[in-house]
Amino acid sequence: MVKFMRESGSEYLAVVPDSRHLGDDLEAVARTLLEIDATGSTVICMDIDFPDPIQNAFQALGVKGVSRTRSKRVRESMRLRAAQGKALGRPLFGYRIGADGKLEVLPKEAAVVQFIYRLYTSDDMGYRLIAAHLNERGITTRKGSPWNVVTVRDVLRNPAHTGTYARFGLRLPKVHEANIDAETFKAAQDRMRARRPIGRVARPEPFLLSGLAQCASCGNTMMGVTRRQKWKRKDGRRGTGVYRYYQCQSRQNQGRCDYRTWRSGLLESTVISQVTDKLARRVAEAKPNDGLPGDRAKEIRAMRREKVSASQRRLLAALKRVARTEIPLNLIGDYLDELDSLKRMAQEPVDDDLADVLARLEADPLPDFDELRAILEENITGIVVREEAIDVRL
Repeated sequence: MVKFMRESGSEYLAVVPDSRHLGDDLEAVARTLLEIDATGSTVICMDIDFPDPIQNAFQALGVKGVSRTRSKRVRESMRLRAAQGKALGRPLFGYRIGADGKLEVLPKEAAVVQFIYRLYTSDDMGYRLIAAHLNERGITTRKGSPWNVVTVRDVLRNPAHTGTYARFGLRLPKVHEANIDAETFKAAQDRMRARRPIGRVARPEPFLLSGLAQCASCGNTMMGVTRRQKWKRKDGRRGTGVYRYYQCQSRQNQGRCDYRTWRSGLLESTVISQVTDKLARRVAEAKPNDGLPGDRAKEIRAMRREKVSASQRRLLAALKRVARTEIPLNLIGDYLDELDSLKRMAQEPVDDDLADVLARLEADPLPDFDELRAILEENITGIVVREEAIDVRL
């Protein structure tokens, strides 16, 4: 069927009894749906309760922890509460659940919500600056945690702050007291849309040291950041530039660390150089035929298996988000690509000769991204980044 859709050049609506006709497990179903989606066609299931193929897959394939009977009962109960405008789950920041089951304003938190909207719409601040602004004033989230780009963005996106209840396709205005007036909320959404690229999914180039490097100043993880800048030259022509660097996650998301940044190319090349030098010394000091200790080889194999398992868990979590219509299906392709790459690496033999590992690092050109990343993960225990120095530990 997929081959016919691909070769015909037309778009179709495919109707299947249930998702078992698309694959034997969730991963296979997702792959089939992505293939069909790429042809411009759509799939639905002949199931009144679960016509969506991803939602249906969680029911039809007997995914652990998902009961069809319980899911139907829960959905009906939630629909009934939604029709009455009653809160579902934990109340959002700025509200609590009242005795009648509806949202009630928490004045102290509501003032913070209004402050966030003012900073965003009137003071023209971005998510990160707003988070830093709140954290500098000692204002925390309900859990007592610092604000970050995600928690700020979630406040700005939620229509419930206007008194509107939106769940299960229902949109009930003025169900509870508003924290923000409709005009301010619209202004925030308009600004978000104006700043968001239209018609494309961002697929940034990965950073080699993501999750491996640690900030010496506060101990948090270093993360890769990409900045795109535009400017106008004196002759009237426009210039553009893309800048990649590593920055402490505390500073990036919460504005709480004074650590300076490192250019990505400089940090990565310095780390590779240090790993190469330290491996060379170990090889020179090793006795003939010395390889990795037996336990170390086992650790590497276990590390590879755990990375595959972690990738599978991320895929499952993402598919659940697709089922809840939180993200589009086409984003699942990135999760599958990552899983495929990790599975291939898990099948490769463990390089138990440090001289061979060293030779791969000294090759010209260097190994590709995935192989180089694997070498670093399997041969270093930490990277501590200071303002003017880097400490790599094998």
